[in-house]
Amino acid sequence: MRSDTDVRAVKTDPAPQRKAISASRSGRDMKAALKQKITAAVAAERAGQAHGVVGKALKAAVDDLRTETIRGRTRGDRIARGLSEGVDRLVLALFEVVAKDVRSDIALCAVGGYGRRQLAPYSDVDLLFLYRPDFEERLGETLNALLYPLWDSGLKLGYAAHTPKSAVAFAKEDMTGRTAYLDARLVCGARDVFDAFVGGYDKLRQRSKTQFVAAKLREQDDRQARFFETRYLVEPDVKEGKGGLRDLQTIGWIYKYVYGGDIGSTAAIDKVLDKNERLALAKTEKFLWSVRAHLHDLRGRADEKLTFDIQPQVAARLGYADRADMSAPERLMKHYFVNTVEVGRLTRILCARLEEERAKRQPRLPKALPRALQKDEAPGKPNLRIRGGRLDFASAARARRRPSDFFRLFRAYGKKPKIDFHPDALAVVSEEAAQVTSEVRKDPVAAALFRGVLTGSKDPMRVLRVMTETGLLGKYIPAFGSIVGRIDYGLYRRFTLDEHVLRCVAMLRRIESGLENDAHPITTRIVQQSENSFLIYLAVLLHESVWTVKNRSAILCEKLVVRICRRLGLARDEAALIGWAAAQHLTMIRVAERRDLAESRAVAAFAKGVGTRARLDLMLTLSVCHLRVVGHRSWDDVTRRQLTELYEAAGAWIDGGDEALDERFLRRMAGVRKETLTRLADWSEEERSAVLSRLTDAMLGSAGPDAIVRFAHLARAAEADQARSAVTVMPRDGDLEAIVYADDRSGLLADLAGAVASAGFSVRSVQALTTRDGKTLDIFSIQSPDGTPLKGGEEAQRLHSVLLASAEAPPQVEPSLRRRLGDRRGIFNVAPVIRIELSASDEATVVEAEGLDRPGLLYDLASALSELGVVIASAHVATYGERAVDAFYVQTPDRGKIVDPGALARIEIRLMDALCAGSET
Repeated sequence: MRSDTDVRAVKTDPAPQRKAISASRSGRDMKAALKQKITAAVAAERAGQAHGVVGKALKAAVDDLRTETIRGRTRGDRIARGLSEGVDRLVLALFEVVAKDVRSDIALCAVGGYGRRQLAPYSDVDLLFLYRPDFEERLGETLNALLYPLWDSGLKLGYAAHTPKSAVAFAKEDMTGRTAYLDARLVCGARDVFDAFVGGYDKLRQRSKTQFVAAKLREQDDRQARFFETRYLVEPDVKEGKGGLRDLQTIGWIYKYVYGGDIGSTAAIDKVLDKNERLALAKTEKFLWSVRAHLHDLRGRADEKLTFDIQPQVAARLGYADRADMSAPERLMKHYFVNTVEVGRLTRILCARLEEERAKRQPRLPKALPRALQKDEAPGKPNLRIRGGRLDFASAARARRRPSDFFRLFRAYGKKPKIDFHPDALAVVSEEAAQVTSEVRKDPVAAALFRGVLTGSKDPMRVLRVMTETGLLGKYIPAFGSIVGRIDYGLYRRFTLDEHVLRCVAMLRRIESGLENDAHPITTRIVQQSENSFLIYLAVLLHESVWTVKNRSAILCEKLVVRICRRLGLARDEAALIGWAAAQHLTMIRVAERRDLAESRAVAAFAKGVGTRARLDLMLTLSVCHLRVVGHRSWDDVTRRQLTELYEAAGAWIDGGDEALDERFLRRMAGVRKETLTRLADWSEEERSAVLSRLTDAMLGSAGPDAIVRFAHLARAAEADQARSAVTVMPRDGDLEAIVYADDRSGLLADLAGAVASAGFSVRSVQALTTRDGKTLDIFSIQSPDGTPLKGGEEAQRLHSVLLASAEAPPQVEPSLRRRLGDRRGIFNVAPVIRIELSASDEATVVEAEGLDRPGLLYDLASALSELGVVIASAHVATYGERAVDAFYVQTPDRGKIVDPGALARIEIRLMDALCAGSET
């Protein structure tokens, strides 16, 4: 019986009913019109008047369906349902024309995503044909009449044909089929045949729930491993990536298989997801389907990768606009990652509660809280217990009143990560995280527990990630909360900023544990000998805080981090150390990559800015953790050597000033001389002395013994052969190292750089050195543009050929510098900048050209300098995805430092022209 209130509601709000009736009529009209077209086409084909016209009619209908369904719609769930209903009409119309005589013998069913009424514009359409056993002789003819026109329509069709019994038998043996059939629904045909299948399938479902759940969770783990085990890749896979639609579907499959209905359609839902969690699930699904639907439509194909080039268009479709601190694509991606985090949280909750439901059927005595979890940094007994084998609050009400209990929960999990969280405990934290106020942030008990989480957890990244998913970490440290889900829009970083930070924490733990000692012996020593490792962990956790302040100001970043550290109970000097390190965490990397570390002035300037051993140690640790995580090729042997040299040289200056630094350079040069003589022991004394007499201090300070010995052998062989130029190429750590020996001349470096680009390679770094007798020694580190390792062979031969030709004489034709297929740097904008530093070197003026990277950029810049009559003493190439920073040490033709304002102005103008000229190629 309906109440008066219900009656009034129906009377006063008829619009939804009218809309539903209108949509139903419209659907019937479209089906009728389509049926007429199909009928006419079938008649024409049967009369021999046409061929393939049924498929053409369906193709036109499919194209119209995609266009009309997406036009004016933003919400992906509505697009998915509209497309599914449209395909239903299309299939039904075809069936009624070509298979109406057998509709009592065969059932045409939708399965998979189509069965769920979830189709993206270019999704697969999966059909299941169920037939009576005695219909098998006529089955082939019926399938041909239905399938060939559907294939011709352009739909990506998948199908299977079974009797009800064989379909259940197949599902029993094939987990993919069992999953697809879980969403089976009848589109048209024999209802009793379909019902027979449903009955058999449901019996299979009832007796195999545990098996199915375990299989789906294993499948999810395997899939996420294939997709790099993270939801935080900056170009995610919307369907298969962690936290994507497949994970949402897995939640739905598991629930439906266990409880026999869709989420929300059975009373059991309250056992596994509360009202807020169901709303969150629906919200994330709606968002992810919106992204997927428009991604398909924009691509014109079934593409699930949300790449940089398509992100701006998807953002525009979904109504995102630029803001002062974040572009529209960045806002879209932040929203995307926030939603995938929510999917992860809901998956964890669902699986835990399903496990708990099964455990209830097997009563057991409660398990006591382990001794290790009965005490922590806070006073009193923890408000914790073990429930169903999981970590839970003993009193949820008390935890809601006392937020320090949240930190005790995560502290306990950090000690015993094998005891997973109870979903009810995480639900409490998620619901109450918003109530973490400044009072909680200033609480010394919470600070002590958080210190324990960072330094005392077996796997701090894992603990911090769950803290992030619940929202607690972002509320406790708002500077971290501001970077959750945020991306640095470009090709350099692999992960969102928060995931980058958490992975840096994981790298720090590996270093502290000694697992990275072979790769990072100095950093390992620093961390293991630290008197307070919390300072290092906190510096790593906060090292991306500059993204949260206005204009990314280093000064504001330092002040922000100092405030956070003081709030966490650090002394003023400790807070100042971390604040400085967070604000300057890229300085060491930039100096190592862009400066000539054989020049004492560059090293001394860096060391003066650092000031103390404590700062230097912390900066090296941050640099190593950052570079090991940030990009696919951000760490290699060249980077390791550069950072090690800068660290040791700066340490010498900090310990003993200019005199100690000069003494270190002299020791280094003496060591290179000694090692060179040792390796040339089979040469005559006269030959060895001749080699050393040709080496300048710059060569001894910059090039290692390996390069100098190779130069010596190369020069000796070339002169014996009366050759003026020579080149040697060898693989090194996935790159190719090329040493070029030639007569020095104006424009030589530009010619060599052009040769590298024309051969399809990129310059990783180059040292341009000159012997005392006027020969040049150019040492190139060459890499592939797409980052794939170079192994030598044909690649080394090609590189050798072009370098030797350019070394012997200037090329007669300018090199071809077109972008290669798949080069995505051109989709970004990088503002060109020229920086000139007179104080960075005693012998030369340092000019930095920063802009959009492209094939031959070094060639264009070096050519521009050569045309101005400028001598390039050395060049240092740094690449950050689509952004390149090329630093040149330039001199006058007589090897003097360029200080004339007019000359400097001409250099700036000419290099700016070179940066801008090729930006559209």
